[in-house]
Amino acid sequence: MSTGGPVKRTNNIKRPDVGVRDKKLDVLKAQLKKIDTEVQAIRKQIDQQQAGGGGQDQRQELQNELRSIIKTQSDLKTRRQAVHDQIKNLDNELKRKKAQIATRTGGKAQYQSTEDIASRKQAIDADISSGELSLVQEKLLVKELQSLNKLQRDLQAIEPVRKSMEEDRASIAALKQELNELNPKEVSNKFEATQQKLNEVQSKNQVVYDKRQTLFNKRSALYKKRDEVYSQINQIRSDFDNEFKSFKQKLEKERLKREEDQKLSKLLEEKDAIVGKLQEKLLHARQPAFTYEITAIENVLCVLDPTYVKPTKNSLNLPADSSAANKQPVRKVEADDLVPIVKDKAADFFSGSGSKSKKNKKKQATSANATTASGKFSLEPTLIATLAELDVTVPLNKEEVPSVIEQLKAKHEDYTSRQEEQTEKNIADAEAKLKALDLEYTKKEEAVKAELEQKRIKEQEESKEDEE
Repeated sequence: MSTGGPVKRTNNIKRPDVGVRDKKLDVLKAQLKKIDTEVQAIRKQIDQQQAGGGGQDQRQELQNELRSIIKTQSDLKTRRQAVHDQIKNLDNELKRKKAQIATRTGGKAQYQSTEDIASRKQAIDADISSGELSLVQEKLLVKELQSLNKLQRDLQAIEPVRKSMEEDRASIAALKQELNELNPKEVSNKFEATQQKLNEVQSKNQVVYDKRQTLFNKRSALYKKRDEVYSQINQIRSDFDNEFKSFKQKLEKERLKREEDQKLSKLLEEKDAIVGKLQEKLLHARQPAFTYEITAIENVLCVLDPTYVKPTKNSLNLPADSSAANKQPVRKVEADDLVPIVKDKAADFFSGSGSKSKKNKKKQATSANATTASGKFSLEPTLIATLAELDVTVPLNKEEVPSVIEQLKAKHEDYTSRQEEQTEKNIADAEAKLKALDLEYTKKEEAVKAELEQKRIKEQEESKEDEE
C-alpha cells in the first residue's frame, strides 16, 4: 500500500447532448408532419373518386341476375340429365322385352300376331275341307296347324309384354318432347346479354377505379416513407439511450472507484497512524535492552562505591535481517532554524549520579564526608526509590552497603548477559507486529475491493432487469 494521500480524480465523462438529439428529431418530425399532410390530401381525393351510386346499384342488380341465370342453367342441366337417364332406361327395357319375345317366338317366326295366325288357320281349314289335297299335303297342313296353335298360345302369353313395349315407346316420345322444351339456348342467350350489360357498366367505372388505384399507390409510397422516418427517429432515440446508458455506467464506475479510493484512503490513514506507533516502538526496540536498569545500577554503584568505574559502552550488533533496512521512509524535516535541546539524563535520577566531573565528585565526597562526620547513615530519597524499583534491599546502615553492592553487581551482570538476546527479541516482536499489521490491512484492502466488485455486479444485474 502506498503511503501517499488519496488519489484525486478528474471527471472527464461527457454527458450525451440532449440538444443535438432534439435538433435531429425536430428535422425528422417536420418531415413526418409534411408526410401526414400529404396523406390526408390523398385520402380526401380517394373519397372524392367514388363510383356513382346508380352505377353501383345497376352492377349489383346485373350480378344478382347473372347468379340467378347460372342457377337456372344448373337446374336445367340437372333436369335434362334426369330425362336422358329415363330415356336410356326405357330404351334398355325395350331391348330386353324384344329379346324376351324373340326367345319365346323363335326370333324368325312368320306370324307375329294372333290375328295373322287365326287367318292362316282358316286358310288351312279351307284347304283341308276342299278334299283336293293329297295325303302328304294334308299331313303337312295338319302339322303346320299344330305349330300355329302352339305359336298362338305363345303369342297370347307375351301379349302383355307387347303392350308394355308400346307404353315404353310412348313414354320415350313424351320424354323427348320434354327435352325439346328444356332447351338451354334461351337461357344461354339471356346470360350473354346480361354479361354484356355488366361489362358495359364496369367499363364506365374503370376510369374511376384506375384513378383510385393511382391514389392508393401514392398513399402506400407515403406510408413507406413515413415508416422510414419513424425508423430513423427510433434509431436516434435508441442511440441516445445507449449513449446515456453508457454515460450512467461510466458515472457509476467512477463513483465506485471513488468510493474504493475513499475507503482505501481511510484504511491507509488508519494504517499509517498505527505504523507510526509501531515504528516508534521499533526504534525503542533497537535500543539495547535493560538500558534503563543497567544505567540505574551503575549510577547507584557510583554513589555507594566511590571506587566503582562505569564500563565503556559498546554498540550492539543488530541482526542482518533487521527491519531497519525495510523501514518506511520518514518525512525529512528542515531544521536549519531550530536550536537543539539537550536533556540532562542524570537529572532524571539524581544530580551528579552519572557524571565524572570535578563538581560531582566534589559533591559525592562532600556527601560522604558529611555522612562520616555526623556518624549517621542516610540516603537520598531518589536513591531509595531506585533501589526499590530494582528490587534491591535498601541498606539501613553502613554495614549493609557491601551486601547491596554485591546484589547490584549481580543484577548488572545478569542484565548485561541477557541484553543482546532481549534486544533481538524486542526487535523481532516489533517487526512481527509490523508484518502482521501489513497483512491485516492487505486483507482489508482485498475485502473492500471484493465488496465493491460484488456491489458493481449486483447493480449491473439490477440494471439489466430494469431494461427487460
